Amino acid sequence: MAKCVRPPKTSRKKLEAMDEKEFDKWLFARMDTCQCQDCPTHNECAKRSAERLYCVASRSPVCIEQRQGCLCHDCPVFEEVGLTQDYHCLEGPEIKRG
Repeated sequence: MAKCVRPPKTSRKKLEAMDEKEFDKWLFARMDTCQCQDCPTHNECAKRSAERLYCVASRSPVCIEQRQGCLCHDCPVFEEVGLTQDYHCLEGPEIKRG
């Protein structure tokens, strides 16, 4: 039976130090583990716009305006980065909130 191997934690400091190309590569590698599309707050507008990974990328620019439930704490990316806050789609990425 194959053993599930979790990636090592990525510190906020490491994320903040990445240049745009490195950060985009890091984000792309985690797109399939992101749970945003299953979240009750992630609406049809956000799905059509392919918005995801709010916890480290950016808040929803237009689509998401109200809290409908949150899956952040169950997300593998959330765990990998060691995040503690939620509703990144409305509040913005935790690494930028402090």
